Amino acid sequence: MIDTKRLYKSNTDKRVWGVCGGLAEYFEVDPTLVRILFVVLTLAGGPGLLLYLILGLVMPDAPRYDEFEQGKRKNGEVI
Repeated sequence: MIDTKRLYKSNTDKRVWGVCGGLAEYFEVDPTLVRILFVVLTLAGGPGLLLYLILGLVMPDAPRYDEFEQGKRKNGEVI
C-alpha cells in the first residue's frame, strides 16, 4: 500500500489554528520558517493574513491517534 502525504492542521505544533505547523510538517521544514514567511508576506502588503485565514478554514484538522486507530479497526478486528 502506498503511503500518501496529506495536508492537515497540526495538533502538536499549534499557535493559533495549526496552519503553519501543518504546512511545516507537510513540507518537512521548521515551523518557525513558515511562521516568518507568513509574517513577512503580511507586513510586505501581501496576502499573508488572508492566506492564513483561508487555510485555517479550509485545511482539515489532523486526525488524533485514537481516531486513526479506530479507523483501522472494524468490529474490534484490525483490518
